[in-house]
Amino acid sequence: MKKFSLLLAAVACSPSYLYAEYNTNMTGVVTEVLTYTESNNILFRLNNQPASHPTCKPGYFSVDASVPSETRHQVLSRLLTAYATGKPVNIGYDKDGTCSGTWIRTYRVG
Repeated sequence: MKKFSLLLAAVACSPSYLYAEYNTNMTGVVTEVLTYTESNNILFRLNNQPASHPTCKPGYFSVDASVPSETRHQVLSRLLTAYATGKPVNIGYDKDGTCSGTWIRTYRVG
């Protein structure tokens, strides 16, 4: 019982991003890629950007700053290549909940 109580306490105190869910995909052409010197988030838009989202601002998708630097660099490279060539990308994101800052959190760019 003591172990169960400790596990329950650990889950209750866990950061909210642990409950994030990659639950949908969409394909579109990258129309904008934004980076900022004061943030490690990568923002981008697709030509068919969702018009709404239940908890996040729908204007951009975001690769969160909590993603390891090497992985963010790979994703940025993929986004810039897609932007430069006009080729569509397929992204995975959370359509129901977790945001990255105020934008839609992205989990995969392929």
